[in-house]
Amino acid sequence: MDKISLQRIELMHPTLRVKLREDYTAANNVLGKGVRLRFSYTLRTFAEQDALFLKRPKVTNAKAGQSYHNYGAAFDIVLLYDKNGDGIFEEASWDTRRDGDRDGVSDWLEVTRVFEQRGWVNGFITNGKKWDLPHFTIKGAAHWRVLLNRYNAEKNSLIEGKYIKCIY
Repeated sequence: MDKISLQRIELMHPTLRVKLREDYTAANNVLGKGVRLRFSYTLRTFAEQDALFLKRPKVTNAKAGQSYHNYGAAFDIVLLYDKNGDGIFEEASWDTRRDGDRDGVSDWLEVTRVFEQRGWVNGFITNGKKWDLPHFTIKGAAHWRVLLNRYNAEKNSLIEGKYIKCIY
């Protein structure tokens, strides 16, 4: 398992950490020997979100408070490949068609199926087209506007890095 991903799971909303660790393990278990899953993003502070929003070329459509990442309810993935069998996994890939373990199913699809079966929603659908395929949000989370209102209501009692009480 990827140590960086395990550390990033600990940044998720406290109510999701155990579940996500189990889901991460299940997703890794469908991948072959030369492929590993990494969480490229989990929790983002509002400042980090705004910095990404302002970045060009465009990285995100969401300002601070408009992303489920800001509440520890979302994560992004990347697949890591061990190119020479030395166990280092030196190549990062967002290729949704690659079948590095040569089992006839793309590695990306295998991982996506696991997360979707375990209660995560993949990407976004706009005008019938799915986009932002590395992104997963917990199914059933309150709309970001509701979460932002809760955040603002609790803000005076929150310390940076603390979580709103309920994401559902």
